[in-house]
Parts: sequence; C-alpha cells; structure tokens
Amino acid sequence: MDIAIALRLVALLLAALMTGALMVNWIGLARAMSQIASATAYTEFHQATNRTFDPYMPSIGFGAIVGGIALAAFFSGGHSASGWLAIAGTICYAAVIAISLSTNVPINQAIAGWSIQSPPDNWKDVRTEWIRWHILRTLVSVPALLCYLLSVLLAGR
Repeated sequence: MDIAIALRLVALLLAALMTGALMVNWIGLARAMSQIASATAYTEFHQATNRTFDPYMPSIGFGAIVGGIALAAFFSGGHSASGWLAIAGTICYAAVIAISLSTNVPINQAIAGWSIQSPPDNWKDVRTEWIRWHILRTLVSVPALLCYLLSVLLAGR
C-alpha cells in the first residue's frame, strides 16, 4: 500500500474515532446521564464513564489534529480546495480540544473527586453544564470529519 494512502486512512480513522466517540457519548451516555434521578447513581455512572473514555480520548483527539495537519501539508497542498478543507477540519478539531480542556475535562476531574455516597447538592447543575458543552464539542466535530472526508476525496481525484 502506498504510504500516502496509508496516512490518509490513518487520518480519517482517527477523525472518525474522535467524532464517533463524541456522538456515541451524546446519543447514548449523555442522554442516559440526563435521565438519572439519583445523585449517587449519577456520580457512580459519570465516574465509570470517565474511567473508560478518559484514557484514549486525548490520544485520538490530538491524533485527529495531527492527521489534519498531515492531510493539509503532505497530501493536498495548502493552496488547494483539498488543503483548505483539511485546514478547516483541523481548526474544528482544535476547537473540540479547546472546549474539552476548558469545560468538560475540569468538570470530569471535579466529578472524579466526588463521594458517591454524598455528591454535592448542585450535581444536577454540573450535569447540565457538562452535557451542554459536550453537545457543542460534538457538533463542532461533525463538520471537522466531513472536511477531512471531502479533503481526501478531492485530493484523490
């Protein structure tokens, strides 16, 4: 397999994993979180999801950004439509990381320190805030993935 094709596939895979993980979390986990009525159950659930998502999300998030840089720099040239799409997608994934690091990650870290037996009284407000920011970062990731896909399709012609 040609190295350029392999790198395009890796860039698309990382972007698809990032957007896919965010979509699954929104459509499945966040909707389930919003229906939990018990503070202790919510805390236990959110702490468990943090332990499953947190180890790999930074790797695929930053991998998606590096993949976009590779698409723009190595495969499509910065001055072509394909290159501009790769750059736009990279900017979107960088925004996803910025949103995550400034909102969702600090909330996750705070929730990780909560006692399951006695979470804070404002747990519903924290949950609402986390979901709000999660939806925003998910919605920003969708055009990012589309930009990468279009970039690869245009570069392949």
